[in-house]
Amino acid sequence: MSQTLQLMEKALAKKRASAWCKELAIDKSTFSQAKKKGRLSPALAGCLATKLGENRDHWIAVAAIETEPESALKEQMLQALLHTKP
Repeated sequence: MSQTLQLMEKALAKKRASAWCKELAIDKSTFSQAKKKGRLSPALAGCLATKLGENRDHWIAVAAIETEPESALKEQMLQALLHTKP
């Protein structure tokens, strides 16, 4: 599971997807599409992080790295981010 999907699960533990969609003015299918893709967009990750009191910049960076194709560099950057304090 991607890191940003864990952020999404945290958000969904607080509110239903429909409530988040209304609050963030996003399409109703956004959460299901994110789950299907296996990651959140950087914009959605940043917004959810802000609403949850998490470090927005950290989550935007994680989401951006998750969009990269699989490679050793991607894994190195993701591990570096995960070992820094969010």
